[in-house]
Amino acid sequence: MTFVKLLMLSILTLVFALAGPLAAAESDKAVRKLALVIGNKSYEKLPALKNSVADAELISGALRQVGFDVTLLTNADKTAMGRAMVDFRNRIQPDDIIVIYFAGHGIQANEENYLVPVDAALSSVEDLPWFAIAANEVVRQFEASQAGSLIFILDACRDNPFWSGQAKTRSAAGGATRGLARIASNKTGTLIAFSTSPGAVAQDGSGVNSPYTEALAETLVEPGQSIETVFKRARVKVVKATEGKQLPWENSSLITDIVLQPRAGEPTIIEASPCDLAAAHPSDPERIGPSVDYANLDPNIAIPACEAAVKQDPSNMRFKTLLARALDKAGRGEEARDLNEIAMKAGSLAAYHNMGNLYRKGLGVEKDISKAFELYLYAAERGHVEDMSNVGFMYMQGQGVKQDYALAMKWLSAAADENWSSALDKIGLLYLKGLGTKADIARAIDYFQRGTNVGDRSSMVNLATLYMKGTGVKKDNVVARDLFSRAARLGAVAAYINLGNIYAEGKSGIKADPMEAAFWYTLASREGREEALAQLKGILSGLSEDDRQQLDERLDDWSRQKFG
Repeated sequence: MTFVKLLMLSILTLVFALAGPLAAAESDKAVRKLALVIGNKSYEKLPALKNSVADAELISGALRQVGFDVTLLTNADKTAMGRAMVDFRNRIQPDDIIVIYFAGHGIQANEENYLVPVDAALSSVEDLPWFAIAANEVVRQFEASQAGSLIFILDACRDNPFWSGQAKTRSAAGGATRGLARIASNKTGTLIAFSTSPGAVAQDGSGVNSPYTEALAETLVEPGQSIETVFKRARVKVVKATEGKQLPWENSSLITDIVLQPRAGEPTIIEASPCDLAAAHPSDPERIGPSVDYANLDPNIAIPACEAAVKQDPSNMRFKTLLARALDKAGRGEEARDLNEIAMKAGSLAAYHNMGNLYRKGLGVEKDISKAFELYLYAAERGHVEDMSNVGFMYMQGQGVKQDYALAMKWLSAAADENWSSALDKIGLLYLKGLGTKADIARAIDYFQRGTNVGDRSSMVNLATLYMKGTGVKKDNVVARDLFSRAARLGAVAAYINLGNIYAEGKSGIKADPMEAAFWYTLASREGREEALAQLKGILSGLSEDDRQQLDERLDDWSRQKFG
């Protein structure tokens, strides 16, 4: 067992010892809710914005309706923005739920996002650190407070005044680019929301308010909805209102289920249990706390945590399905099947998804792809986002059902509307190959880019391939190499092969590098790619002993980073 897994096991053991009840705990304690809302419209040196002040006023009203103490600031210069943030931070007490909302010019430069005050005198991207406020710094400052949860909302991806083709404004390293960059949080209890996907631009809409803020204000006041459900429902509204042109995005490390407007008798906060923390499924509609990808699920930790939760709360179907998922990972298919059958009778969509996986693999049941499709379809029709993608992919491939590209597009689009990243890649392939629709390379590129923006490795590989071939875009081997490198860090074997080829042959703008080629071919050959092994043998014969030793050390470093 690796050090990381031992550390995780120790932490959960301590939680078992100290937390008391093992099931998700409901908190009846009164929770303070504070919000700082900023809307900047009337810029002195930059183009005025259509509806950012109206958006700030609308969201302020919605937040007040669900019990927030709101500080509203409009058309603020940098001094006013900074003072408001300091004053707001000083009001925060332990366990408060805080919301920070910004509508106005937001500019990305060199992978940093900046919130722009109305007095910003910007002539180039180099001026941003002096005249604007770095979004990452805002997140860091408020994460350092004693707040229980931080929700940071950016409806600030509309216009980039430096994305106008003017060479002088894009000359800095990295330059100013469209939309905003992803913001990563290193602390639990944070949700960061963008009005559109990283790298994309949001729309102002035709009304008084932007499509995003209008949708978010509507969903905020719906009673009984967790905060993550609020953003999910708002995303669906925005996608429909913009005909798929705008796809909101969130990054969450919340470990509690926060209900801003609980129904009578319901708590505001439901804490994630050790079982949730060890085994929560990314697409489970009933998930509480952060999710755990199947590849990272450790059954040695998850099984005892979820067995304890099931024992304490045997009527809770979520715990049964999480235990079934952990048993699946451990190869204990028959036990997983029995638990899923119980939860399916209670109507659990997660159990239908789990059982579909068992039939697809033939684990604990006889392998039956058609049965797997039926189970996925049942869950998809009732809102399970991953199974929308599964159904679409199976229609696309003709797996367990007659091939039907029109139905594939329907289901994959439904999953894409919910921001399920792999669905974006599959839609891109349908447009690229003209399957069930007219071939449209521009739309294919758009979907691959959207998938890349939200971290889908297959989208990165497909987009990189187009850049390498010059298909639908200007040929650029450096961009292709960089995209393949991003996908490789996420474990895409196809990226290993392509990087090996790039460095073995040398491409325009990239020098041949036998050591780099050997590194990537070795990783691909370890994944069973025989063509990589054949290439590797030829390259290794030309390396010195020192080169081989350096190669081995780098491969060891890669393995440690990947597996802990």
